[in-house]
Amino acid sequence: MRTQLIRKLGVPLLAGSMVLSFSASATEGLYSVEALLDADVYDADGQEIGEVEDILLSDDMSIHSLIIETGSLLGLGGREVVAERGTFTVRVELEDDNEAFDDIDYEVHMEATQDAVKALPEYNEGWWNQTKESLSQAWENTKDTSQSAWESTKEATSSAWHNVREGVDSMGDKAKEATNNN
Repeated sequence: MRTQLIRKLGVPLLAGSMVLSFSASATEGLYSVEALLDADVYDADGQEIGEVEDILLSDDMSIHSLIIETGSLLGLGGREVVAERGTFTVRVELEDDNEAFDDIDYEVHMEATQDAVKALPEYNEGWWNQTKESLSQAWENTKDTSQSAWESTKEATSSAWHNVREGVDSMGDKAKEATNNN
């Protein structure tokens, strides 16, 4: 049974698959999802624009997108937008320059200005369904292309093997003929 193309993350730790940047003393390769949720988000100018509300994963469990709540005041009136992988970086901020397990905080830095962030797609059922369909179609195209490549490779290999076998048989016949003539 096929699993959903995009899943909400429900595990406490995530082996990173995002484009990330870190301070020199941070452990690379292992990131806490719990710490990333509610992390402050900054625009390209360094202005705080919201916080991470959710994390979406693709079928291969890599990060597909972050859901960022922007423009809320005391948790009200905000808008949830979708920031796809590649449009942000995550920086590890260590409290008091101490690399203690509980003292790691994250900041998400967008490559977009505040105006560009406002233009990001809103996270809603329409976006979800459209993205799910697009990813499903991409998978079908990849599957069809892979199947076609496999069939072509199998056919070419079979043809090459047949040609080699005929060449060897021909060489054997010529060797036999040459031996009989001598």
